Amino acid sequence: MSTAHQIPVLQKAIRVLAAVAEDHGELTPRALTRTLGIAPATGYRIIQTLAQAGWLQLRADGRCELGLGLVPLLQRLQRHELLGRQVVETLRELTAVTGVASKVSVRDGAEALTVLRVDSAEPMALAVRPGARFHLALGASGAVLMSALADAEIRQIIRGAPPGCWQWQKPADAWCRVTEVRQRGVVVDLGKYRPDIFGISAPLLDLEGRIQGALTLTGLLHGHSKSRLAAWQKLVTKKAAALNQGRTLHENH
Repeated sequence: MSTAHQIPVLQKAIRVLAAVAEDHGELTPRALTRTLGIAPATGYRIIQTLAQAGWLQLRADGRCELGLGLVPLLQRLQRHELLGRQVVETLRELTAVTGVASKVSVRDGAEALTVLRVDSAEPMALAVRPGARFHLALGASGAVLMSALADAEIRQIIRGAPPGCWQWQKPADAWCRVTEVRQRGVVVDLGKYRPDIFGISAPLLDLEGRIQGALTLTGLLHGHSKSRLAAWQKLVTKKAAALNQGRTLHENH
């Protein structure tokens, strides 16, 4: 995505909010500006502005945390169709039936962003936290989200992928997954994201039939047979189709 028409200080403010939301490391104003590479004076003004709006709260111990001023925004966001009750119930059903984590991801630039998830209750299961980001060249959900793009844009995203994306795969593998989504409406990744992890993903469409998200099952490969994974692939396809069809029927009525 071009930065020609973006506002640098606003980009920095977004990075501050994202860092606080992830809740990793020291979250004092000084530590945040140092970690994010923002000039101290600029970082101080950003944090004070966000605090005045109620989007950040400055605690007594000096740490920053998300503020209650974000609650009205989150309430409006929950009206988005990808965050609706039917989608949440589908995730719960998928995890209840399979015993592995399920999630919904959306595209944010060259990354897949997890916006909803239901974790497995198994003690050794893979956990997927909301807000987690992965490059689109990785995994099944990334392939679904890239599949709607023009080939030239996909090539650009793959070329710009960080070296870590190619630890267990090649660029051709990412292209193969995109092709699989386009041809079959579902994609399976067995160990290309990481050797011990699988992902099964299908597109979630908006009312115009455009891909707006990815519905995904993901978990540890160990203990799951090919036949079980094939059955789960059909299940994910069926659940995504039901969500897409339900959205269309709702609009038509």
